[in-house]
Amino acid sequence: MAKYKIGATDGGDAGLDLSWKDKLNTVDGAVLITKRVTPAFIEAVKGLPNVVIHVTCTGYGGTVVEPNVPHPEEQMEAALQLIGSGFPKERVVVRIDPMIPTVKGMMRATRVFGMFTEHGFSRYRVSLIDMYPHVRKRFADCGLPSLYGGGFSPDKETIEYANHVLRGWKLLWESALPDVPLRVEACAEPTLTEAIRCGCVSEYDIQLMGLTVGDDMDAAGYQRRDCLCYSGKKELLNSRKPCPHQCLYCFWKDVK
Repeated sequence: MAKYKIGATDGGDAGLDLSWKDKLNTVDGAVLITKRVTPAFIEAVKGLPNVVIHVTCTGYGGTVVEPNVPHPEEQMEAALQLIGSGFPKERVVVRIDPMIPTVKGMMRATRVFGMFTEHGFSRYRVSLIDMYPHVRKRFADCGLPSLYGGGFSPDKETIEYANHVLRGWKLLWESALPDVPLRVEACAEPTLTEAIRCGCVSEYDIQLMGLTVGDDMDAAGYQRRDCLCYSGKKELLNSRKPCPHQCLYCFWKDVK
């Protein structure tokens, strides 16, 4: 049995829906995930010692793929404002999630990695886009080509291409910040062999939250196949519908 309860905001956007604040007293720590670091969000997390923040920036903000998400430069500036407010950089994760593993898609992801690297952010989380049937329909409705030959997941060649790009990121990092450890992580992505396999809530996060990790620590993920998250993970947002960002790849189906 998990020793701690760790909150997470996979079910929505913590920058748009601040209802997680009222639930922090029910958990020992939290991982807050957002594409929009607003002044209200910065104020809400100020001084919290047991929170890790995932700043999601895929490089598609302001495009048809992420129509209501800020442009990458705006997201970068918001992340810097978060750090400037006093929130520790070591508890900020840059979430390039999902990546679209085409040449153009990986160029966007690499540009985001380069932008944040220039400012010393050293921890990243990545994934490859999942093409659910409702996601394929959204792509088609917007006139975009379907990925993966109309299937759900990439083939071996596409996966190897993604790993090749991640190897390039490591070389880029080593040339820029050779004395600083880099963490590129992935959960539920066993084929991304160039990434560290760990959950969005992991032993590393629990230690960052100032909690003691003992023999009871596990990675018995429950959310999806190959999930590696700590089994004490607890959802803090329960809207169960796409958020106002309206990203094409959202796993929530459209509300009828």
